[in-house]
Amino acid sequence: MVLAWRVMPEITRFMFNDIEFDIENQKQWFKTISSDDSCRHWVIYVDGQPIGLIYLDNIDMKCHRSSWGYYIGEEDSRHLGGLILPYFYTYCFTQLRLKKLVAEVMDGNDNIMKIHRLHGYRTVGTYKNHIYKNDRYHDVHVFELHADDWNALHKDPKKHVAKFED
Repeated sequence: MVLAWRVMPEITRFMFNDIEFDIENQKQWFKTISSDDSCRHWVIYVDGQPIGLIYLDNIDMKCHRSSWGYYIGEEDSRHLGGLILPYFYTYCFTQLRLKKLVAEVMDGNDNIMKIHRLHGYRTVGTYKNHIYKNDRYHDVHVFELHADDWNALHKDPKKHVAKFED
């Protein structure tokens, strides 16, 4: 299911690398991430149905920061993408006690950049010609969200609580 989502053109379009639909490679990827403490992955469920994937990557518990990403694989649930993130932020900042989340967004992914700004991210900068994909270079915009900024915007931390299973 995750592999099928990941190779969809509308999903892979803004991802930094492309993969082939190869179940053996997917099994190896899952085995690798399952034993890697520097990342965590969760399937997103809404009303008991799987709709996407969200993950932390490059988790640094000494500095209390992580990069992250997500995608909604089910087309009829894509409108929920921005609504899911506050639950993720609350989990990261309260349960994991992270102080900062870093997001890198490929140029052209305007909806995600807009959502990040609405959620309190600040723009850190732009990596020019950072990703080579589809026969051309793409800029990558870097954003960060600090726990203090998130908490200042969302005074009620109990409002966005969801279950994240390890």
